[in-house]
Amino acid sequence: MEVTLTGTRKCDCSFKLQDKLVARREGWVSRVICDTHNHELSNTVVGHLYADRLKENEHSMIIDMTKSLVKLTNILF
Repeated sequence: MEVTLTGTRKCDCSFKLQDKLVARREGWVSRVICDTHNHELSNTVVGHLYADRLKENEHSMIIDMTKSLVKLTNILF
């Protein structure tokens, strides 16, 4: 069973979640370890690492372009 402990990286916020992959089910269970923040919560996810991730179709497109030997400098998002 996979367990992930998540926290913040930029402002040493004490907020922490523990995520656990549930066996025989497709999904995760989350548990709040510490619900205290040392900053105001954002109204938007602009610039957040999660929002900057590639979508599944974008990831597939990059794999296809790489297999087709497209130069990395020509793969832009």
